Amino acid sequence: MNTVRTTDEESAGVRKVAVVTGAGSGIGRAVAVELLTAGWSVALAGRRPEPLAETAA
Repeated sequence: MNTVRTTDEESAGVRKVAVVTGAGSGIGRAVAVELLTAGWSVALAGRRPEPLAETAA
């Protein structure tokens, strides 16, 4: 996930959105951070609010 490419979708105003479950820790957190770094809009989901807030920060 280190390569970010510009596509015709981006220039056409298409927005990439993801819902990541388990985003408070582990693989879910890592995926959420990578997607955010790549410019995606991400909705974080998980059971515990405190770790989700840490991921969002």
